[in-house]
Amino acid sequence: MMTFKKILLLCFLFSMSIVLGQQPIDRVLPADNYFYNPTINTSNQATFPNGSSSTSALQSMINSLSNAGGGVLTINAGTYTLSQVHMKTGVHIRVHPDVVFKSEPRNSLFRAGYDNSFANVSNWSFQSTNGEKFTFDFSELNPGEGIRAFQLGNTNNFKLSDFLVLDNFTKFNAVSSGAVGSSPAKFASFGIIENLDIKKAHYGYGLTQNQVIQDVLFRNLSGEGGVTLRLESGFKGLADLYVTDKTPIINNVYGRNISCTKGAHAVMLSPHTITQGMVDVRDISGTSCEAVVSINFGFLSESKGQSDSNGNPINGHNQGTFSENSVIANVSATYGVEAQVRSARLRHVPCALRGYIHLEEKNPDDESYKSPSLAPVYYLALEDYVSLGNPKGRYKIVLENVTHTGFSSEIRADGLITDGGENDFEGCDINDSPIWIKGDDKNTPNPLQTSYVAEILNNDDFLKDNSFLIYQKENSKFITIKSNLKAKIEVYNFLGQLVLKEEKNTEIMSLDVSNLSKSMYVFHFNIDGNQFIKKIIIK
Repeated sequence: MMTFKKILLLCFLFSMSIVLGQQPIDRVLPADNYFYNPTINTSNQATFPNGSSSTSALQSMINSLSNAGGGVLTINAGTYTLSQVHMKTGVHIRVHPDVVFKSEPRNSLFRAGYDNSFANVSNWSFQSTNGEKFTFDFSELNPGEGIRAFQLGNTNNFKLSDFLVLDNFTKFNAVSSGAVGSSPAKFASFGIIENLDIKKAHYGYGLTQNQVIQDVLFRNLSGEGGVTLRLESGFKGLADLYVTDKTPIINNVYGRNISCTKGAHAVMLSPHTITQGMVDVRDISGTSCEAVVSINFGFLSESKGQSDSNGNPINGHNQGTFSENSVIANVSATYGVEAQVRSARLRHVPCALRGYIHLEEKNPDDESYKSPSLAPVYYLALEDYVSLGNPKGRYKIVLENVTHTGFSSEIRADGLITDGGENDFEGCDINDSPIWIKGDDKNTPNPLQTSYVAEILNNDDFLKDNSFLIYQKENSKFITIKSNLKAKIEVYNFLGQLVLKEEKNTEIMSLDVSNLSKSMYVFHFNIDGNQFIKKIIIK
């Protein structure tokens, strides 16, 4: 017979197993029908164009289908230049992959939940006829002009998928969500956004921007430029609304398979003044991005009336955070030299790589510079972290399985930047405007810093026409340099110190390196005014 103590023990073990099974990293992705569970009235069908290809004709078809209890609208192959179109309840649009949508600058081409005083729009979708991407072509707009493909307001039970955005560094994200109406706010919830891609996005924008969104799955998103999945609530109107209405937050947001190339971030968390809920994003990758993931602290803006001149909160505002049950997992970062990096973050580029920053001009977005990648994860929410909200705006989410390839040994092995001072690089020979370090981060030693001299670039054109062979035979105390060119040679260690200086006047030269320890050295060659650099490991 089981004793009372045994019963208590079993109950305790059972309860502990439940608690342990609820660890954030063990969270299970809900089924698709949790996010999107449509009712599609297939008995009502329409095709666009049917005579006219005007915006009014398309809107009329959408309205008619919605008024008839919903239906399916197929958009045939073609190029359509449209003004603003409003989605309606019950209408499911299927777009041929050879469709191209164009528009003049405007707040958005398609909207859901903005029409008729922000009336709710539910049970709708906008996707390809066969899963292949159709196109939004904004490439003829000028950089900085405003346009969105989709803007989500008071809407739920939706699916948005299967398109490519050809951008030209325009203002606004291709897809955005925010709060609409007065308190209590209305916003997008319960939906799937997937299989989207953008090219040439603005650093400050990108594929998706979500000021407010809840119970939504983002899946298979990729972006060239900007931020692919931006979870950031910096809009002043939203911050002011949140002082009295705590409902418009980011919460229960899931992401899977999010990537970036030649941009800012694949995923960005930035709470500003709002206490956000849980996000769970996994399988994140990036090549030549500023940082594949950015997790920023909450902060106040004096210009937006959130703080006084001393940084103290005013008007009911406070620094925001994300829930510490949030998860970022399975991050893979590949180093590159075509990342978009803002001037305030160029200080995180190691001295040896400063020559790869295109300081002569900004990118077409007029906000970023072409630069080497900084690190896999930019995680300033951890700077000086003690506990949630201590210091104000700091938080610690679950971050697991970060891997990286090609980064300098001067970048932390765990791939993180967590301190604006300790993780920057000072004393570089290239350290002029626009590279700057704010006052309280100056004179803060970086324990991993080994270089102070930037590599000399632009060697390719010179070397195409000139044979130059450099090698060290096994167990040899000499570096052999073979070329028909004369050269002045300087050898630097990774502290930027000159350790050897010679002149090459013969076709084959043996450079004595017996006094140098086994390490990597930087060889500078000056040949008839042409300079190039080569890293050599002395064995």
